[in-house]
Order: sequence, then structure tokens, then C-alpha cells
Amino acid sequence: MTTITPLIICGGNGTRLWPVSRVQSPKQFQRVAGPGSASFFQSAVQRHRIDGFGRPLVVTGARHARTVSDQLQQIQCDADILCEPMGRNTGPAVLAAALHLLPRDPQALILVVPADHVIEGNLNEAVLAMAPAARDGRIVTFGITPRYAETGFGYITDGGAIEAHPGLHRVEGFVEKPPKDRAEALVAGGSAYWASGISLFTAATIVDEYRRFDAATVAAVERAMAAAVPARQGLMIDRDAFAEAVAGATESVVFERTDRIALCPLDVSWSDVGSWTAMYGISKRNRQGNVLQGDVLALETQNSMVRSDSRLVTVVGMSDVIVIDTEDALLVARVGHCQSVKQIAEHLKAQQRAEAERHLGTTREWGAVKQMVASAHFSMSSLTVNPGASVSILPLPGAELVVVNGEARLGAGGGTTVLATGERTVLDPAAAVRVTNATDAPLEVLHMANAASDAVEPDIAAARYA
Repeated sequence: MTTITPLIICGGNGTRLWPVSRVQSPKQFQRVAGPGSASFFQSAVQRHRIDGFGRPLVVTGARHARTVSDQLQQIQCDADILCEPMGRNTGPAVLAAALHLLPRDPQALILVVPADHVIEGNLNEAVLAMAPAARDGRIVTFGITPRYAETGFGYITDGGAIEAHPGLHRVEGFVEKPPKDRAEALVAGGSAYWASGISLFTAATIVDEYRRFDAATVAAVERAMAAAVPARQGLMIDRDAFAEAVAGATESVVFERTDRIALCPLDVSWSDVGSWTAMYGISKRNRQGNVLQGDVLALETQNSMVRSDSRLVTVVGMSDVIVIDTEDALLVARVGHCQSVKQIAEHLKAQQRAEAERHLGTTREWGAVKQMVASAHFSMSSLTVNPGASVSILPLPGAELVVVNGEARLGAGGGTTVLATGERTVLDPAAAVRVTNATDAPLEVLHMANAASDAVEPDIAAARYA
């Protein structure tokens, strides 16, 4: 039985999907179809939970390791997690994963899967069919039949069939994000494919080929993996050694230079969902051509996408618009103009606006936390604790807890205190307190403190609760 390790690469910020996607909670962790649906990352993991595929391996930034762990837990999937201390592009990430698997089995098959794409169709059948070619030392890259002349994608040109492996083709060349006339010629020629970012090879093959073209980076990543240490959510790659790796994409460092590369055309529906226009294009529409997600009411409106994450949004007399509403930001754009959303996100980041970095609220396995006030002298957060769950609150000076709704059991110093709705208490500034919801209804509390200056740092509210 063929066993392939899905390697899920969880990098990138996805700024074109702002305001849902942010630096602290990027595109891959957002819900594909709005509240209640699976995230892009979860969908990527679920896609390969069938016979022939083994335990997933996830490479993500250290700041996102907890989100990865939480979302894996939500879909009841065990996986190995490698935490990057900083982003070095896909090359070092793939290398780290291959070196992690190499001691167990040099011939371990690795399927590189982007965490933020939407794919419909039988991808797995094609992947499993290419396993013999990968075991023979081929690096198989999967191409998508282009639906139109897209200038934002890379292309792979077909060099003819490889008779030893049915369905496999030689690669004539790579074309990176061509101008419109070149893209149109590639599509019209019928022998070019969109580069999907999906590839298959053995651990030994990718390490050997990477060593041929960038031995210094291989050596740096080898040192980084040798010095990696266990962390709460996975294995933390050594920072100093990893920083010495050259930041490069696997495609440019290896694929475009090796003679082992091969192409497998895919007959699937694929989108990298690089904008809200693209999201609208892949979503199910109603009879008016609208995509409505969340608490939305649309009247006399056609061919539009309206998404609300928290409150009622009404739209009247609109056509060809994108409306995305979150707790702290609203985006309104014309369909077809959504590539410019990236400029909005970059402008907000340059102004050091919190809306570019993070959402007000963060969901955890125990419930949710929403930062309501954050300054150098005071902070206030709202916590919702799920029935039967507990959360530890780290000590802060002048901290108080108020029960807004429900019953809270506070454990500290070996004792237990019970607070009912409307009651409050001053917390010990030197010790953590454990808050437990032993009821069958959600518990809502307010946590206030004389915060230190780190209150304005990204995600600090969520960091205080574990």
C-alpha cells in the first residue's frame, strides 16, 4: 500500500483577502464559506485523509503553531508540526520537512500541498498514480489546464509524454507570471498549464537535488533541524541556524534547474483564491447571482458577494459589489477591482494600524477571547468559556475578574472560589488563576488589569489566556 505524507505549507499573509485575513490570522486559517465552515487549512488536510496517505506534516510559523494545533483538534486529526522561527520561503520549509522524515525512511513520499487553495475533483487519484514515478527519483509537479489567460500565475509548458510512466510528461520550461499577450499565447497553444504549487517526490530526492544547487542552505537547515527542540505545539526549528538558509522557493532553486522534473496534468477545478473576486467566483451563488454568508439580507441586488462575520448586514439596490464585514473593519469594493485590496492592507500596516495585524477576537479550544481595551496603563478583555472547559489567566498587576453571565469556578493556591453572575473578585498579581465553566451554558467574564506596556503588542490578549 502506497503511503504518502501530505506536507501542508502554512506560510503567507494573504493580504488580498483583508479584512478577514490579517498578519496574525492569515488567509489559510479563515473559513472558506464564512462562519461555521472549514478553514482553507482544514480543507487541505481533510482532502488527503483517505487510504494511501499517512499522518500529515505541517510547516508553519511559530506565531501560528497554536492556531494550527487548535484547527487540527477541531477536525480530530493528529499531525506532526514543524515551527519556523522566521519565514524563509518554501525551499527551506520543504527541506526541513524532508530532513525530518529522512531518518525514518529516505524513500518516504512527500506531497507538497499549499494550505490556502480550493480544489474540487479527484486530485488524489492522480497523485497516487504518480507514486511509482516519484519512487523512481522523479520530482512530479502538477499542472492545471488554464481556463483563461491569467497573468498572476506561473505556467509549465509540456515537453511530451514519458512512456515509462503513463500520464507523466516532460517539462519543456517554466514561465513566471507572463504579460497578457504571452499568457494568451500560452493558453491558445494548448500545451501550457498553470503551476498549482502541488508536487510529489521522495525525501531523499529533494534533499539530494537541493544539495546540488544550494549546498549551503541544506547545511544550514540540517543544523537547524539537529538543534530543534520540542515545543508545546510541535518541534521548534533552531533560529540561528535557520536564519542562515537562503530564502528561496523550491521551484526556482530546484524545479527549474533539475533534470528530474516532470509534469502531471490535473483535471480538477483549482483556485489559489488570490482575491475576493476569486472567492466570489468559486462560491455557490443564488438565483440572483449573489453569494451571501452570515447574517445578511440583500434586496434588489445582483451578482454580488456579501459576508458578515458577526452582525446583520443589509444591502439594497447594488450590483457587482463585494461587501466584507468584520467586527472592526468593513470592505466595500467593485467586483474585478479586488486585487487593489492588498494596497489597503499595506497602507494600514505602514500606519501601524491594528486592523492590519490582528482581529479583536481569537477563538481557542476552550472558547474565545476578545480584547476590548489595550493601552500602556489599562487592558480589558472579554472571555467566553465553553461548557466544561477551563482557561488559565496569567498574573497581571491590578487584575480583576467580573462574571457577566454564568457561574465561574476559580482555582488558585489549592482553593476554589465560585462566582455567580454580577460578582467580581480581585486576582492575585503573583499567581495564575484557573477559571472553569462546570455548567452546560457558556460562561462570559470580563478580565481587567493595570497592563504593562506590552498590552499594545499583537495578540497579547490571547497570549494571556491558555
